[in-house]
Amino acid sequence: MKRFLSLILSCLMVIALSACGSPTESAGTTDAAVAPTTLKFNLVKSNTDPQYEWYGRFFQDVEEATNGTVKTQIYLSESLGKTADVLELASQGEPVIADCDVAYLANYVPDFAAVMSPYLIQAPEEGLVLWNSDVFKDLCSQLEEKGLHLIALNYEGTRNLFTKNPVASRADVSKLKIRCASTTMWNAVVGVLNGNATNIPMSEVYQALSQGVVDGAEGVYSVFYSQKWYETLKYITKTEHLIGYTAIAMSSEVYHALPEEARAGLDKVAYDYMEEFLELSGGVQDEYMEKLKAEGVTITEIDKAEFIQAAQDIPNNFPDWTPGVYEKLQEVLESSRKK
Repeated sequence: MKRFLSLILSCLMVIALSACGSPTESAGTTDAAVAPTTLKFNLVKSNTDPQYEWYGRFFQDVEEATNGTVKTQIYLSESLGKTADVLELASQGEPVIADCDVAYLANYVPDFAAVMSPYLIQAPEEGLVLWNSDVFKDLCSQLEEKGLHLIALNYEGTRNLFTKNPVASRADVSKLKIRCASTTMWNAVVGVLNGNATNIPMSEVYQALSQGVVDGAEGVYSVFYSQKWYETLKYITKTEHLIGYTAIAMSSEVYHALPEEARAGLDKVAYDYMEEFLELSGGVQDEYMEKLKAEGVTITEIDKAEFIQAAQDIPNNFPDWTPGVYEKLQEVLESSRKK
């Protein structure tokens, strides 16, 4: 009987110990399941650009909205890698986020280049109009198939021409080497300006300007100031050839692997900031225009008619675009203008 009772007691102890161990094992499994995903953001700008502070707040809000399931790190001045390289890493499933203009997305879905056709978009808020349109959503779906998820399309400012010497007409640009990113559309944009496109990464532009490798560039006032291009370029011509937007893109694989609530939180923060960027960028560009004037930069108006006329040929330069996609984008924008 004693042996029988001893056996019963031993069995009860084993069962009790096993029960005590179960919660610990479950907790370990749960912890592994909710381990945060760390996303590395490759910001093109330096810490002197106002967007550095904006994106700092943006990603802080993302971490809060995703309940800590997403952590972020910001890498300045393309220190994580060249924009095209980081975008390619994202498409391959790496947990990185690219800060790029829309033209880079055209390397994956050619029709994206149509979105940044010169003089197509005529007001900053029209970026949101496109974002909510069926034609743009279709482009985003195609991008997902290429491994990329578009987080946001943030207004950056209206782009103008920066040169060492004054420009009074489109003909004055014909002999100038103008810096641009290495995409077909950016080369076409410089073509609309009538310049000779020279592909140089953003991080190398200052040196190229200082050494006379290029005669000018195009962009927004804040970048012109924060990168100190005004030290060699003393003239800005208000061609206003593009209403500029920054595309924020990540791996579609990484995005869809996030918990549903985290994806919803990221989406909401991103959309809220798209609206906020309209106000922030608009105000800051005016401020930087005044700062550039204080640095001795001359800003002049120009008759844009010949530039606008040159831009009409843009679709003819892109035979790989889906027939009618440019016209569909025009229809969406023209419809919104009539409301």
